[in-house]
Amino acid sequence: MKFIDSPHLKVEKAVISDMLVHEGWNELVNDERAVIINARNKYKCVFKDVDVCKAYLKKYDVKGEACILGLPADGAELLSVHACACKTYAYLSDMPPALDDGVTVKRLAPTLAQTVYAAYSEHEHFSGYRVEDIDRIMRERGIFGAFRGSSFVGFIGRHGDGNMGILHVYEAFRRRGVGAALEKFMINYVMTFGRTPICDVYVDNGASVALQKKLGLTAADGFTFWTEIA
Repeated sequence: MKFIDSPHLKVEKAVISDMLVHEGWNELVNDERAVIINARNKYKCVFKDVDVCKAYLKKYDVKGEACILGLPADGAELLSVHACACKTYAYLSDMPPALDDGVTVKRLAPTLAQTVYAAYSEHEHFSGYRVEDIDRIMRERGIFGAFRGSSFVGFIGRHGDGNMGILHVYEAFRRRGVGAALEKFMINYVMTFGRTPICDVYVDNGASVALQKKLGLTAADGFTFWTEIA
């Protein structure tokens, strides 16, 4: 049996499968100890343990942006890389969640790229997008806004790998179910493409961790780290 087929890796397997099938990534390694996929100097990897991770990163000359899943909580320290721990979540149910009636969700025009950037860039773990990156995401994948009446109350999108993210609720409308309504919409939207809804959440983002549990997403056993391998 290949490593990625282990029952406890169902979330990681969903991540790898989604990238191979829907994003056109290539399988570099898939054996009894690891799986590595890549595209354009970007990698997603799952390893049996930290020692295997170190050996395989060197053996296969992995350099560039890497998302390493399934590591212990101190994985970044053990690998001597700069990265914050995340949990990867996947929505594994065959049925999407019911949408909320009180929030209307619409795809936003790219003319609002600066507005989206200004709000999203204030987040503690901002991903470093530029305004032009937000504009491209809006054109290629879509960023969707939530409205209550005529009020623009928040938005959500997908990152370059197709994962759900770019979630923001304006402060005046927080703790009113807007974030849940946006993610429910995005889960439904992603599933219309035959894809598995997936997201990475920083472990210190208690509100987002609670939201994933509330919406029934399954957490990976290990931790995920996004880093740059030199």
